[in-house]
Amino acid sequence: MLENRKIFTLHAILNRVQQVFDELMLGKYFWVKVEVLKVSKDRRGHYYLELVEQVEDQVLARCRATIWKRNVERCVIDGGEELDKVVKEGAEILCYGEAIFHPIYGFSLHVIHVDYGFSLGEIERKKQMTLLQLQQKGFLPLNKSKVLPRVLQKIAVVASVGTSGYEDFVQHLKQNPYAFAFSLTFFDTQVQGEEAGVNILQQLQVVAKGKFDVVVLIRGGGSKFDLDVFNSIGVAEQIAQMPMAVFTGIGHETDSTVADYVAHTYFKTPSAVAAYIIERALQFSVYLEQSTQAVKDGARRMVSQYQTTLDQVEERIGNLSRYRLREEKSNLAQQSTALEYLVKQLTQVQKNDLRRIEQAIAVETKIVLNKKNNALYDCVSRLTSWGKQKVFLEIQQLHLRKEMLAARVRHTLTKNSLQLTQSKELLTLYDMEHILKKGFAVVRHQGKVITAHTILDQGDELELTLYNKQYKITLASIEEVIQWKNLLMKKPQKN
Repeated sequence: MLENRKIFTLHAILNRVQQVFDELMLGKYFWVKVEVLKVSKDRRGHYYLELVEQVEDQVLARCRATIWKRNVERCVIDGGEELDKVVKEGAEILCYGEAIFHPIYGFSLHVIHVDYGFSLGEIERKKQMTLLQLQQKGFLPLNKSKVLPRVLQKIAVVASVGTSGYEDFVQHLKQNPYAFAFSLTFFDTQVQGEEAGVNILQQLQVVAKGKFDVVVLIRGGGSKFDLDVFNSIGVAEQIAQMPMAVFTGIGHETDSTVADYVAHTYFKTPSAVAAYIIERALQFSVYLEQSTQAVKDGARRMVSQYQTTLDQVEERIGNLSRYRLREEKSNLAQQSTALEYLVKQLTQVQKNDLRRIEQAIAVETKIVLNKKNNALYDCVSRLTSWGKQKVFLEIQQLHLRKEMLAARVRHTLTKNSLQLTQSKELLTLYDMEHILKKGFAVVRHQGKVITAHTILDQGDELELTLYNKQYKITLASIEEVIQWKNLLMKKPQKN
C-alpha cells in the first residue's frame, strides 16, 4: 500500500513554487503602502523590517522586508532626511521594491526606495485628526484661559539641556540689557527619538505638581519628522490640562504643531519666548517707575502744604518746650542722685551672685568631663575588640571561598577535558576511511559522484571505490526504476 503513494519532498515542492513565482514576479517592481510593525538595523547599515496590513486591529497580511545599505544611502540622498525618522515602528510608509520567494526564507520584499512625501502627508493627516479629537473634547481653549501674572518670575523650562534652542533661551534671559533676574527650573527631556513623547509627557506631569508662573516648552527647530513628537495627542492633552499657562517655542518658521494649538501662547523660536518674557518684565518695570514718580510728586505737594503748618506748630512747641525743659531739669537732677545710689547697691549684689555661679560651673564642668572621658574609653575598648573579631571572621570566610573556587575550577577543567575527548572520538566516526570500512561504496561517473540527477546510458564507465579496492565498470545494459512522478520541471542536464 505504501509503495503506491505519491510522495514528494518539501524541497521539491518549494523549488517548484519558487520557479512559478519567479516566472510571474521576477524583475517586476511596484509601490506598496504598509505599516512598519518592527524594525532593526545591523552594524553594516542594513535594515530588517516586519511589515503588516491591518484594519481595526485585524491583521490582513504580514511579511518580512529588507533595505540593503546601498538603498539606504540612496533613500537618504533622495529625501534629505535620516531614514530612521521615516521607517520606524508604528509608521505607515509607501515603499518601492520587488517581491522575492526563497524555499528556506519564504516570501519577503526587497525595498529599494521610500517615498518621503507620503510620510509627510501622513504626518499632516494625523495632525489634523488629532486637532479634531482635541476640539471635540474641548481641550483647545483650556490652557489659553489661564491668567498670566504681571511678571513671569518663576519659570519651568522643559527642554533638552545643552541644545542650541536651550542655550538661546537661557542666554536671552540671563543677558537681558535691563538686568532682570528670573528663577529658572530646568526639566531635561528628549525632544526627538522613539522615547521623546513619553519623556516630555512625564516631565510635564512633574511640572504640574510644582508652583510656577509659566511653563516653557522649547526646541531648536528641525524637520517635520523631528517635530512630529509635538503632534502627540498625549502631550497635547497634558499641555491643555496644565494648572499654569504653557508657552511653546519649538523653532519652526513655516509650520505649527498640535502643541502650539493647545498652548496658551506659541512663538516661532525659543529666543522669541525669552524676548516676550523680558518685554512683560520691562512693561511692569515701566509701570512701577511711573507709579513711583506719581507717588513722589504727590508726596512733595503734601510736604509743601504741611510745611507752613509745621513751622507754626514748631514755634509754639519751642516756647512750651523751653518752659517744660527747665522744670524737667530740676526733677532729673533729684532722680539722678537717687538712681546713682540704687545702681551701686544692685551692682554689688550682682557681683556676689556672679562669683557663686562661676564656682558652681567650674565644679560641674569637671564632673561632666570625667564622665565623658570614662565613657569614651569604654567605647574605644569595645570598638577595638569588635574590630579584631570582624577581621578574624572575614579572614576565615576568605580562606573558605578560596578553597571553594579552587574546587570549582578543578571540576570545570575535568569536565571540559572529558567533553573534548568525546568530541575527538565522535569526529573519527565521520572520517571517509571509517565509513568505507563499514561496507559503503562511492560511485563516480566521469570523476563526479552519482546523484539523483545523474543520467546514465549504456557504455558509460563507472568508478566504484571500496575501502581498499577500486573497480572500473562498463554498463552493458541499464534500466531506471521510476519512483518519482514528473512535477512538470525541466529535464536535468547531463553531467
